[in-house]
Amino acid sequence: MKFKDEKTCSCGGLFLFSAYGEGEFGTSTCSRCGRPGASIDSLSVSVTAERLIHRSKQELEGGDYTLSIITAVMAVESYLTRLFLKLKGMANYAITFELPTESQEMEWEKEYPRSGGFKVPSDFVSQKLAGATFDKFVEGNAATATIFSGLPSSSHSSPAQYIQDRLFKQRNRIVHWGYVNSGKAEAEHCLEIAVVVVRILERMDKGTNWIELAQKMAEAARAGVAAERRHLHEILAERQQAESRE
Repeated sequence: MKFKDEKTCSCGGLFLFSAYGEGEFGTSTCSRCGRPGASIDSLSVSVTAERLIHRSKQELEGGDYTLSIITAVMAVESYLTRLFLKLKGMANYAITFELPTESQEMEWEKEYPRSGGFKVPSDFVSQKLAGATFDKFVEGNAATATIFSGLPSSSHSSPAQYIQDRLFKQRNRIVHWGYVNSGKAEAEHCLEIAVVVVRILERMDKGTNWIELAQKMAEAARAGVAAERRHLHEILAERQQAESRE
């Protein structure tokens, strides 16, 4: 997917940038004075998610409301997945001292729930990182509770169910039912929700003790390997004893 960005020069001209996927935007020259400029992504666990949020806003402003909704949901799903892969990658590094390969990440993705709308994946990731469901995490953190409460009619609502009903069901109606006549108000609301979800997940990321989590996962992995080795030794010893009796 192609992503575009633009920044204003001090002279009033524009710098126009473009990139594919997570590729770098590179440099550009001002449309008015010709000065060179560069665009740098904000620090994030998912550069793709941040770019998708921006792309969703661009589609909204350009009048393609249906695509804006689809892109907004993609941003949320991208951020959730990258949080999980970050945890797996750090646990792997704690054991091997090597960064994960693409094939390893593809294998880890099999552990990630691919169904259940928003609630199942969000609870899965939240339990891994925060030790609580997504709802409990949002409600138990003053900052995230405030962020969520800013959404329209969100009081007394389950955060996960609210996001499922007002964002993911809108996407499902488009993708599964072929509804392509989304309106501006629908797209604006969906983008607003997606931005809130990404900011909540950002808080989850920053509030996680990644080193401690990685160490615990590494210890559990090492304990599992040790237990498997003991079991194999026991099997081998039993066979040797059986052979000696024969």
